[in-house]
Amino acid sequence: MTDERREMSRISVTWPITVITDQGTIEGESVNITLSGVFVRSKKVLKENETYRIVIRLPNKKRVSLKGKLLWSNLNGDERSKAFADMGFSFVKIEEQDQRVLRAMISLYGENEK
Repeated sequence: MTDERREMSRISVTWPITVITDQGTIEGESVNITLSGVFVRSKKVLKENETYRIVIRLPNKKRVSLKGKLLWSNLNGDERSKAFADMGFSFVKIEEQDQRVLRAMISLYGENEK
């Protein structure tokens, strides 16, 4: 069986990301993104295996809203660290319109990476 995640185009982008939690919002930026997930860098660490609402602000001034599950983080919730937290989210729910917008942007920026 092939790893489906690796078959999708992964592109390096620095798009602003807002993660909405029960305690408020956390700001960060994408490091890379696919149609199935995003690698986020932030100064705050979130709890792994939780699902969060994520808003991605795209360069074309559009926003994509979705739900993503935090699969991993490099600091494992250690808020005492002053380093940036790297976190990997898997998309679990995205509306069709937002998915089309995201797919178009990934395709456009993926072509620019070649």
